[in-house]
Amino acid sequence: MLIRTNAWELRRADEIFKTISDKGHPDLTVLSASQEHGMIPRNDVGVDIKYDKKNTANYKRVKPEQFVIHLRSFQGGFAWSEIEGITSPAYTVLDYKETGKYSFDFWKEVLTSPNFIKRLESVTYGIRDGRSISFSDFSTLKFSSPEIREQQKIGSFFRNLDELITLHQRIEKISS
Repeated sequence: MLIRTNAWELRRADEIFKTISDKGHPDLTVLSASQEHGMIPRNDVGVDIKYDKKNTANYKRVKPEQFVIHLRSFQGGFAWSEIEGITSPAYTVLDYKETGKYSFDFWKEVLTSPNFIKRLESVTYGIRDGRSISFSDFSTLKFSSPEIREQQKIGSFFRNLDELITLHQRIEKISS
């Protein structure tokens, strides 16, 4: 169902996203979900996470600009990926249903925003660490979305803001 509101569309999540389960890539880097940096190489996590390398053929491939519903999504939103790798088969990998219609930077902000995390409460009643949010529960949420050019402008604004904040934090560390 499509509802127009001043050039923004109101759509259910399952009209925007689809699940991806691309297995059989055991030679790719194993990724872990982080709240702050999205999907990162497991070796960069700083914790020795054990896994059986024989099972990596069952891990799901994650490509750049895809999202991951992970076990702590209810706390920090969905993880995003800027790199290719594989992740736990317990996670749900999301991609857009229609390529070229959505901006990664825009949706990265939406799917990690405090507002989105709060909205997840409506579909995650009783979820705690160790249980993932299901795509079917997420799919019922509705999102307002502008057309692609406006998404790109909004996403670019937030990416630039993130870069300025990072630069400011580095300068503060050097100055202290």
